[in-house]
Amino acid sequence: MNSTEPQASSPTLTTMKIHPPLLAGALMLVALVLHFMLPEERAVGWEQAIGLLVVGAGVGLSCFAAAIFQARETTRNPYGEPTAFVAQPPYTWTRNPMYLGLATTLFGLAIFFGSIAMLLAPAVFFAVIDRMVIPREEETMERLFGQDYRDYTYRVRRWL
Repeated sequence: MNSTEPQASSPTLTTMKIHPPLLAGALMLVALVLHFMLPEERAVGWEQAIGLLVVGAGVGLSCFAAAIFQARETTRNPYGEPTAFVAQPPYTWTRNPMYLGLATTLFGLAIFFGSIAMLLAPAVFFAVIDRMVIPREEETMERLFGQDYRDYTYRVRRWL
């Protein structure tokens, strides 16, 4: 092989394009399959009410945060180029309210179904988003918004 020829590189975990809503949906489906495959008692009780409240809070947070991006006419695509730096609530207490809302929704579904198996979905979602999606977004934000973004990261936590 000629050393001047470019070598094919394999995709790394940080270059894979993961779309958070699709990841959350896929994890929810896998968790539901696991839930119904494993022998667990299935009864209706307080978990359903609490689970629905948690799901509602997660969906509400994600939708509200996404609506702010839409109103500011900036991208919600984690691989797009943001055109605005949003630092209004809920972005004043978490830098990633859309992802937090999706993780909360998955957690609420686990509570609703009273399923230990379904707790895997929010845990996997959190790990993948935290390690593979958010770092790339943070690099983009720092490149585009510089010191303003760095100051923001010191004031506001990544998750909670």
